[in-house]
Amino acid sequence: MRLLARSELKVLLEGQETTSVSMFLPTHRTGDVEQDIIRFRNLLRQAQEKLEDSGMRATQAAHVLEPARALVDDTLFWHHQAEGLAVFMSSDFFTYYRLPYSFEERVVVAQRFHVAPLLPLFSAEGIYYVLALSQNHVRLVQCSRSGARDVTPDGMPGSLSDALQYDVYSKDSQFRTGPPGGASGGSVAFHGHGEGKDVAKDNIVRFLRRVDSGVQEALKDVSAPLVLAGVRYLRAMYREANTYPNLLPEGVEGNPDELNEMVLQEKTWPLVESYLSKARADALRLCEDTSSKARTVIGLDRVLRAVTDGRVSVLFIAIGFRQWGRIGRDGVQILQHKEARPGDEDLADRVVAEALLTGADVYVVEPESVPGASQVAALLRY
Repeated sequence: MRLLARSELKVLLEGQETTSVSMFLPTHRTGDVEQDIIRFRNLLRQAQEKLEDSGMRATQAAHVLEPARALVDDTLFWHHQAEGLAVFMSSDFFTYYRLPYSFEERVVVAQRFHVAPLLPLFSAEGIYYVLALSQNHVRLVQCSRSGARDVTPDGMPGSLSDALQYDVYSKDSQFRTGPPGGASGGSVAFHGHGEGKDVAKDNIVRFLRRVDSGVQEALKDVSAPLVLAGVRYLRAMYREANTYPNLLPEGVEGNPDELNEMVLQEKTWPLVESYLSKARADALRLCEDTSSKARTVIGLDRVLRAVTDGRVSVLFIAIGFRQWGRIGRDGVQILQHKEARPGDEDLADRVVAEALLTGADVYVVEPESVPGASQVAALLRY
């Protein structure tokens, strides 16, 4: 399953030189497939009208939308959806992403792609991952506060036998686990003697290192939390092999093979919510600390200039805040308008995207929680 990486977000933000279309549709995993298709057709109709209203000829607009129209009759495509579908296209560009959360249905035609609905994927409180781990089945699940989807990369071993490509359960190295509540405490028990026992353990270590390699490749552009779900001994062994820096110390006990993605989300969200709440409180405290006042900037203009220079470490922005305007060619002058004018963009969208691309932590909070009684505030790196 394809993940949206920061590098692709950068392409969406920087790659347009012509009129661009961004389409967003809440979708269903099961059922209501026909309804999703009907609503998608309606979005295509809106996009055609908006392109023509922008001055594009009808035939040219149809050409831009052609790849998206091809999806309408792709039955397999509509039976493999998540909670949301984002589609981006211009005269020479087309891509789409299935997302593990829903959003408002909309079509945006502008000189750059509208990426605001994608930002939860990269914000400090948006997305996290669950590694469901057993010897028989390995899954990487992308989760949000309300959704989940399997994003296991093709390069990740699906099981111990897949990783080793031979039967590791030989007569000389049998393997079993003790029950979680038993005398063994869920620890690993290797049966056999001498070399066979060592081989069994080495095989599992090799397997877990390959899983870790798959996690690193899949999440190389991600800084989201990762939660382990599995029996105790395997989680302990994986922690020794792990190289992903944001693995949470808490995990979910038990065999995850029988748990679907949404059950895994329900079991792991309380752990992640606690972690995220503490991180947000720590960042807010740092912004408001008197010793950090010199590095705290308030207001959209000042934050935009700072984030363009790559100086923002932490960004706070109010939920639902939108501000139409444009940045001058000199990168200094910033014009703000109450309503969208030709050539305008959503500057709130822009400031968040720029912050994410430069590695800042982004918190989308209630307006009263933004430092300085403003809609936007930031803590600078220097």
